[in-house]
Amino acid sequence: MKHSDIARLRLTNQRLTHSAFTSPVEVVRWFGAIQSQDLPASLYAIGLRMSHATEALVEHSLDNGSIVRSWPMRRTLHCMAAEDVRWMIRMLAPRGIARMKPYHRAMGITDGDLARTGTVLESALARNSQLTRAELYERLNAAGVATNTPGVPMRGLHLLVHWAQAGLICLAARRGKQPTFALLDDWTPRGRDLSGNNALAELATIYFRAHAPATVKDFSWWSGFTMVEAKRALHLAGDLLSSATIDGLEYWMMCNPPEASPRPLPLLLMPPFDEYTVAYADRSAAGDSTLLPSVSHGLAPNILVDGHIAGTWKRSLFTRNAVAVTPCLLRILNRKEQTGLSRAIKRYADFLERSLATEDRRPKPGIRAHKGQRRS
Repeated sequence: MKHSDIARLRLTNQRLTHSAFTSPVEVVRWFGAIQSQDLPASLYAIGLRMSHATEALVEHSLDNGSIVRSWPMRRTLHCMAAEDVRWMIRMLAPRGIARMKPYHRAMGITDGDLARTGTVLESALARNSQLTRAELYERLNAAGVATNTPGVPMRGLHLLVHWAQAGLICLAARRGKQPTFALLDDWTPRGRDLSGNNALAELATIYFRAHAPATVKDFSWWSGFTMVEAKRALHLAGDLLSSATIDGLEYWMMCNPPEASPRPLPLLLMPPFDEYTVAYADRSAAGDSTLLPSVSHGLAPNILVDGHIAGTWKRSLFTRNAVAVTPCLLRILNRKEQTGLSRAIKRYADFLERSLATEDRRPKPGIRAHKGQRRS
């Protein structure tokens, strides 16, 4: 296996070369968790791996609870299949809770504040209630738990994230444009009950089946495990995994991995924070190290040609239910690649169920384009 094979195999394992899935939950189940702090981006990330996907179809899976958004790892929102939420949070989130203790002290968040917050949330969200962040803040402030103090404007969000990581609450359906919160036990039925070595082995298996070829360091980054924990999880996965050395690094994958396809790969419009880049500590398979800083270390909305970053793009939503995509290319595309880009743009418009805007239309006020964001 050569270094040039890594991108091709990752595209295959990430299901970006063919649409193998027919439902959003199948996609999320395959990955275990898909980063989701940018909701429209994560909806598109799921849709890219499906056939005949639309944004409305993917979000419906969030509305009905078959996919759940919460903060299992890296203190970052992720989409998870409902049956996997509890064991993943139970295994991964305590690391995030422990790491936040000194930050909580600096923000003046005491153990008493956290306990009172939990009590208020349980009462406010009882009997299948769903409330927005602003509505929960009102209740917390009324109970004497400040959600906004001088120098700590995000105090309330830190309180909510703590209890999401503790498995009490999760994000639920949107009310208009505002996400709501619900009690996890009310919002989604209990799923698989994995713990200990079984949970470690399952997480390693999930990661490497969807992201291979990848290193232990990549797995450690994605999961939030220490290197010692990541190696232990890899060992527990046992005979399911095999390794190959590429340029002096050991890459892991499922046994009998697929061969890198010799066929031309599709040109892809990728959402920001997609698993194709965000899931790896080393993103050089997608772009040269000198290039990556200019595209938010690979986390921008990228244009992929043969699995490599060839530029970025932004969207503008227009009146009359139209969308325009503006590419920012790092090199000139040949005629075949230009055709592929047009096809990818059309696929994105179809996902949004919008027409492609003509040049004489102007953006609707107040709608912002996707932009590359800070490193995560």
